[in-house]
Amino acid sequence: MEVRDIFELRKEGRTEEAYRAILQIYAIHQGPHTNLCMFWCTNDLFKMRVREKRIDEARKLLYQLTQLYPHIQDRLLMGNRAIVNAALTLDKNIDNFNLVYFMPFFNRMTEADWQPYIAQGHSVPSLGQQVVNHLLKNLPQRDTKYVDTIADLFRTALKKSPYYKENLRHLAQMHTLFGKKKEAVDTYKKLLRRHHDSYLYAELAKLIYNPSEKIALYSMAVTMQRKEEYRAKYHLELAALMQDTLPARAAYELQCYFGIRQRHQQHITAFAKRLMDKLKTAKPVKDEDERLMYLRAKAVVNKLIDNE
Repeated sequence: MEVRDIFELRKEGRTEEAYRAILQIYAIHQGPHTNLCMFWCTNDLFKMRVREKRIDEARKLLYQLTQLYPHIQDRLLMGNRAIVNAALTLDKNIDNFNLVYFMPFFNRMTEADWQPYIAQGHSVPSLGQQVVNHLLKNLPQRDTKYVDTIADLFRTALKKSPYYKENLRHLAQMHTLFGKKKEAVDTYKKLLRRHHDSYLYAELAKLIYNPSEKIALYSMAVTMQRKEEYRAKYHLELAALMQDTLPARAAYELQCYFGIRQRHQQHITAFAKRLMDKLKTAKPVKDEDERLMYLRAKAVVNKLIDNE
């Protein structure tokens, strides 16, 4: 069997057969066509193993791709794009996957890789933007060395899509990481003029000192979060903020926290238990009283974010 026959097997979808065949040829001869065929057959098998949920095998195949890549001609950088896509795929399937290892491939992405596209009738961020989103998904837990490593790629993403929500959020998080609080606050304000995700209100609240504004921001986080199980942490933040000055409201918020956690069989933190003990004599306000506070929070937050 020759290399051109193996390419035909690929076209027919006979992935494993093609991979076994090229392995035999590659073991005794390595040249431009053989190397190229070996690379693409390995990529085909990688995709198959991912579909089969055989992730450990897929990981080994991705490593093989990185070892094969220097030995193929990739003028159009299609091979580079294949490795970028494969790395993103494994990052979705493996906890703590070392995505930054693939920076040399990310830095080679073409202009086409930075173009958004339509899939199944929906607008999808460009491949480059997806890479940046993945690299920065746990940004608050990263150190400055990590940020320096990915900074140039992020600058490219920000230049391509300066108003994209995740880019602005990551910019705010970077400012926070580097101690630039004012810049972080200003960026969150800019975000909240256009977007109303609960986590944005909560992230800004962590940067604000004024207790009334913090309470208003967490109240908005509660209001804007549709999924009950994700509201619990905001109720706990409110309870902590109001425990000394507004104990009845704090007791209400803590009651909400415990109720949600128990309904969804989620862990109750030690802090919440201590707070419950502290507030055990406080009578929670009525539901309508707390909802009125949530309604009033909107005006407080609007004034805050409109203040340049």
